[in-house]
Amino acid sequence: MKKKNILLLVGTALLLVAGAYFARRAAHPAAPALAGKALSPAFDVADVARVEIGTNLVLAAGDTGWTISSLYGYPAERAKLVDNLLKLRDLRVGQVVRGRKIAAPMEVFLKNADGETLASFVLGESHFRKPSGQAALYGGAYPDGRYLAFRGETVLVNDALEAFDGTPGKWCSTRIAAIPAADVEEVSFAQGTNVFALAKDTNGVWRAEGLAADEELDSTKTWSLDSALSYLDFSSVVDPGTSPDVLGFATGAVCTVALKGGTNHVARVGNAVKGGTDRYFKLDDGPWTYTISSYAAEALTKTRKDFVKPKENPAKGAPSGEAGEAVP
Repeated sequence: MKKKNILLLVGTALLLVAGAYFARRAAHPAAPALAGKALSPAFDVADVARVEIGTNLVLAAGDTGWTISSLYGYPAERAKLVDNLLKLRDLRVGQVVRGRKIAAPMEVFLKNADGETLASFVLGESHFRKPSGQAALYGGAYPDGRYLAFRGETVLVNDALEAFDGTPGKWCSTRIAAIPAADVEEVSFAQGTNVFALAKDTNGVWRAEGLAADEELDSTKTWSLDSALSYLDFSSVVDPGTSPDVLGFATGAVCTVALKGGTNHVARVGNAVKGGTDRYFKLDDGPWTYTISSYAAEALTKTRKDFVKPKENPAKGAPSGEAGEAVP
């Protein structure tokens, strides 16, 4: 009899436990599987006419193409734009990260020409992977993914989406000038009334007029002339309404580069940016004013003393019998 009672009690307990389990499951249904799900409804990249990234970066399509509204209407680079829109369109959940909250969410909206939202995303922090093995000797962690908010969960995708960090330069070409070195024939530097000009001879060697008998060009310094406007990138685009006194072009340096065929490019370097080392810069044949690094500005603000040195006397300091008067 006791054995029957024990079995009855055990059976009752099992039924109660099972009932509680299924009741709990009913009250808290399992989250649907998200891995592999697309993070946005399908959209045609060609229908996107406006991209809003956070509160400070806006790109918009217009009659002259795509521009960065938050960068004074500077042209966006279409190839970069399309590439990044395709990344968003093809985003899929790689992993659901339970219990993680996005600390500083950034909203991204893709809109059509009528202002309707085609897709939206809530981006979080980048995911960093620490290198292993030999690679760990050459650097720290690198971004290999990004957290996003999706259907009430935090998910991880396998693309860092670095262009969506709010930096306008990720959406345009930062190259100001790309003149092939072989096309450069003459370069002149002017600061006030002081002008120093150099030109290539028929053999492609840099020469300068007006040197004294005891002076010569320092050939180790003229190599920079060919590339003065070859790989020039900007740090930022300057507000078109900036005061001329702030820019300082009226009292700045002027570098003129003459090319084969008679084309001249005039570059102007102005004041240093307040609180920094970058310099204001513009090309006479372009509508924009930029800031460039102090290193890039240095190559455009040379003076005579940067290229000219005292002529060396081959006999000076030479061992007897090697130069100068022969030893009997």
